[in-house]
Amino acid sequence: MRARTNAGAIVAIALTLLASHVGGQEPPPRSATTERPATTAPESVPFPTTPAAPLPSYPLELLGLLAPPAQQGPVTLTPSISVSEEYNDNILLDNRNKKWDLITNFSPALTLYITRPLYQLNAGYSFSGLLYAENDKFSDAFARQNFIANGLYRVSPVVTVTAAEFFSMGRDTNLVSSFSTGRQESWSNSFTPGMSWQMTPRASLGVGATYSVLRFKGTGPGLDSDTYTFRSGVNYAFTQRLSGNVGYDFTYLDPQEEDPSKTHSPTVGVTYQLTRSLTGSLGGGASITEIAGDTFVNPVYTVSLTQILQFGSASVQYSRYVSVAGGFGGTTDTQTVSGRLVISEWQRGLLIVFTPAYSTAESVGSSQQSRQVDVKALTLNLGITYQIARYTSIFGGYSFLRQRVGAGTTTNSSSSSGQFDADQNSVKFGVQFGYPFNFD
Repeated sequence: MRARTNAGAIVAIALTLLASHVGGQEPPPRSATTERPATTAPESVPFPTTPAAPLPSYPLELLGLLAPPAQQGPVTLTPSISVSEEYNDNILLDNRNKKWDLITNFSPALTLYITRPLYQLNAGYSFSGLLYAENDKFSDAFARQNFIANGLYRVSPVVTVTAAEFFSMGRDTNLVSSFSTGRQESWSNSFTPGMSWQMTPRASLGVGATYSVLRFKGTGPGLDSDTYTFRSGVNYAFTQRLSGNVGYDFTYLDPQEEDPSKTHSPTVGVTYQLTRSLTGSLGGGASITEIAGDTFVNPVYTVSLTQILQFGSASVQYSRYVSVAGGFGGTTDTQTVSGRLVISEWQRGLLIVFTPAYSTAESVGSSQQSRQVDVKALTLNLGITYQIARYTSIFGGYSFLRQRVGAGTTTNSSSSSGQFDADQNSVKFGVQFGYPFNFD
């Protein structure tokens, strides 16, 4: 039972740090078998309003990071190699010129788990060489690269420092950014340090920052951008089940070919434990955005429900916040409805992650911005990994994308409307071989 509880806690922490790009972060789910005293402050960081790293683009070769296997030592290093086949019915991510292909993936990977009393670290790196059966010109030995890391350090019994990083590179822009802008070499990186301080038995303070980079190389419509975000907030436990929080976020967006923007977001929220395993949260405020001397006010809020299950967890969330619309650039009012189902304890060695989402992005202050954004995207992502032997796992996944771009959307002076409408289905399955090295 203890091992199962630890596994569930690891999944909860990892999913919190590496949440879906389709919504704001949410409080980590509480264990269904553990009650916190009435005088203990809530575990969640106060109401952040901006998204973290995109869970749907999590590579299947590193999916095991979300539920690390039993470790024989405090440090486990696992090199691995996987071979997989992928069917993709729209490799160009452009409905005007749909091309399908069968793609063979060769993916070396390296994962590291460190579990010490004062600090913890989960990290993984993988790259994929791709062989295209029909379109051989796209074959590349380093077509995709991913790096994921998250960890914590307990400075004292009441102060904890955390950090998370997510790097992704490839030509599938829907895996690199929030929305697809077709097939183009691109990369993204997000670094998020944070700190929590248990000020009193009931009150805690959380602060953090995120620096996110989007880069698009060569010819193509994708636009570069830099995002700087600072978060702060205070949680207070009124009762054993009810807690409240107040927070303040500041976001500086620097999109290419567009005026930078500054957004101030004061928020308030509540979290209520409806049952021993079901927790709901509600928070909101205003996003006050300054662009080229003009000020615009939009609502910002998050509503979520998290259910701890005997075999994992499930959650649904609706969020609204100001951000950049991936490669479309600009400063946009983004709304997202998302869900997440994690099955990690149904059967030993089996991990299933399902993340559906529907997102929209519209330009803030449309009359003041030279480029307009109006894009909607529906995504479904399913990932499965199963350890069939001590050093062997099989994995599979399915992803679906349906993206529509409004008639008034432009990315530069020469772009035309409807350019990036895309429907894509991708199915992938493979086998992974890895040998763990354990150190004291």
